[in-house]
Amino acid sequence: MSEINNISAEVVNHYNNLHRFLDSGLIDPAKVDFVRMSIALIEYDTGIKPRK
Repeated sequence: MSEINNISAEVVNHYNNLHRFLDSGLIDPAKVDFVRMSIALIEYDTGIKPRK
């Protein structure tokens, strides 16, 4: 778990903002997959466990 502490605050904020945006329902349906892929890429690159 120590590697999670090495994730920059900007990445964590971006990750959280992507989730908020996705959950808000204000996203263009054509871009939902792009946002989900961006979230998955951050999770993969940083080791953040996916939200359920």
